[in-house]
Amino acid sequence: MMKALLGLILILPQAATPTFTVGGTVQFKGDIPKAKANKRVMEDPACAECHPEAPPQENLVVDPAGGVKWAFVYVKAGLEGRAFPVPAAPVAIDQKGCTYSPHVVGARTGQGVSFRNSDKMLHNVHPIPFVNKEFNFGQPGGAVEERKFPQAEVPIKVICNVHPWMACFVCVVDHPFFAVTDAAGRFEIKGLPAGTYTLGVWHEELKFPDQVIVVKADQQVRF
Repeated sequence: MMKALLGLILILPQAATPTFTVGGTVQFKGDIPKAKANKRVMEDPACAECHPEAPPQENLVVDPAGGVKWAFVYVKAGLEGRAFPVPAAPVAIDQKGCTYSPHVVGARTGQGVSFRNSDKMLHNVHPIPFVNKEFNFGQPGGAVEERKFPQAEVPIKVICNVHPWMACFVCVVDHPFFAVTDAAGRFEIKGLPAGTYTLGVWHEELKFPDQVIVVKADQQVRF
């Protein structure tokens, strides 16, 4: 069974700053899996023209040091009853080379999510939520359309029925305290007030238990 570990460190603020930054890494435990090519992309002639060779699969991306990319790290509990302004700018998702990019994004409830088709061929955008309302629309090359997800839901899978290998994930929460890990498995959640929180981690292939973290000025946190 594939396993991974979540490592955290609390970065303390300056004295005048009443909020904190929680950062760390999501680390794979065990033999590092080899990257696999997404050969299905090359089976479609129009899509194959976009790539000199088959692009890598993105469902499990682990760097040589064990850092796990595309993990969504977020505060799962501890912020109840608090309200935070929703960003006016939308979260951007592109369809390019018959793949969705980025593979994982975080968005706020009620925030716009902009879907762009940078390819010449037709795609369609089809989220499959369990809490929010499902929608499905065709999108010709060059088109942009914005939608919103009014309820928190982690994750929402988005597919393309024209090209069935295409998928990305939108993780919707009702606060700004979340991050997606980078290529080295690193994340950073800024502006978190002092308190006790439950931290959740979602990944497409790996499972993580929720973890309780205590955020305060005189303590570091490691998992």
